[in-house]
Amino acid sequence: MPEPTLRSFLVVDVENSESLTNVQGEAMRATLYRIIEDALSYTESLVAREDRGDGALLILDVPVLDVLDRVVGAMLTGVHDHNSAAGPMNWLRLRIAVHEGYVGRDDKGWSSDALTTTFRMNSADGVKYALEHASRADAVVVVSDPVFSGLVRHSYRATVTPDEYASVTMHSKTNKQRIWVRVPGYRQPPLPQSDSTPAGSTQRSAGSHDTPAPRPDNATIYTRNFIGGNAVIGTQVGGDNINGQP
Repeated sequence: MPEPTLRSFLVVDVENSESLTNVQGEAMRATLYRIIEDALSYTESLVAREDRGDGALLILDVPVLDVLDRVVGAMLTGVHDHNSAAGPMNWLRLRIAVHEGYVGRDDKGWSSDALTTTFRMNSADGVKYALEHASRADAVVVVSDPVFSGLVRHSYRATVTPDEYASVTMHSKTNKQRIWVRVPGYRQPPLPQSDSTPAGSTQRSAGSHDTPAPRPDNATIYTRNFIGGNAVIGTQVGGDNINGQP
């Protein structure tokens, strides 16, 4: 196996894609890959892209600040634009994990403990919880503790700041790690209060974790999970209707 090299990783996944039919899944993938392609137009440093069915792995030869600023920023814009135009029955919601580390490639593909960590971050319970409980969010972004501590918390760029992040513990069979979660549009991500800490704080006050922009008084659409989830109105792509508000 060749010696590993330092790279940035991005893993993106669609929420609740397992509930989609094959036809719906094909439409979802077309939308997701359009968003990815548009985001990659902001960088010429793509090393590899691997399909994951309802998501993708990107390995990039670019500093992780550029990934968070340009690539993630473009993905967030892309999914927001899609959801604004598509309406709630066809909304797409993403989990985006960003990390960096050494990675090697053999004849079967890419591997390293840092890359494995990125996939685990993307599917961590706290990350899924945050998106599920942020009913008006387009996406959730999670970064590793080294990325947050070494870069994000220092606010090197106006587009990459710690203001909306809070930490949660990611558990595995052998250890536990702190990861940092952001839900764009929310002052703080809705994380389990017993296991989370806002950036710059030692303790979260009760009820402070889910504070999005106020909902208009005449709003009639209440959604929990978008594509592949639940909604009060219509027949949502890949999901079932529910009675009552989230």
